Amino acid sequence: MLKPIFAASLLAACFSSYAGAIKFGFNQQHYSPHVIRDDNFTAQSGIVLDVSKIVAEEAGFIAKLVSLPRKRIEGFLVEGKIDAQCHTNPAWYPNPNLIWSVPLYRDSDVVVSNRKLASLDAFYESKDFKLGTVLGYKYPEIAPYFTAGNIKRFNSTSSKGSFARFIKGELDGFVSSLSEANYLVQLKRFNVLAINENQIHCTFSPKLSEEKRNRLLKAAEQLKEKGEFERILAKYIKPD
Repeated sequence: MLKPIFAASLLAACFSSYAGAIKFGFNQQHYSPHVIRDDNFTAQSGIVLDVSKIVAEEAGFIAKLVSLPRKRIEGFLVEGKIDAQCHTNPAWYPNPNLIWSVPLYRDSDVVVSNRKLASLDAFYESKDFKLGTVLGYKYPEIAPYFTAGNIKRFNSTSSKGSFARFIKGELDGFVSSLSEANYLVQLKRFNVLAINENQIHCTFSPKLSEEKRNRLLKAAEQLKEKGEFERILAKYIKPD
């Protein structure tokens, strides 16, 4: 039987590399494969959760996952109410005080449609194209064509909702991230047009200590070099 002092020392050693928890926010509007939930709508797994956990672990921390409305994430980061977010891009959260990791992986936004659109120009020149979109999301590449009336915006609460309306024939197409679209449907059945190429990063609060932040930044870089983020993507995105 271990002596109490030795047992306490052993326990301390086991946890010495974990210098506390890092609060990783994630978008509560995310659905599969970014966040996969059980029947009680509790987040269980998914790309965003796995990336957050592995970055924390590599840096010697434990990830505490915090579900937030999308519009509150940037403010919570700036104010230090959360420490990090690991599915984002500088164009989405433009506050100059945020600190960014290396790009982890790419995840383009795509338009999925039954129409045979030869190019983005052909899509933009469409007349009365009914496009499924996600409520509250901005689409800078498409916005001028919403205004001009070429493309009609039809909001759902998620890409999954847009996809359901598209399959019912209510829409001419829907826009989502490539990872979501690939998870939802066999893309080779449809016409798929990429409208951008988003580099996905972790971003960190300016309130997080420099020492912790540097450990997390280094961890993200090392994991990318080892191909860990691509392995996470491969778990959730089926080959087309």
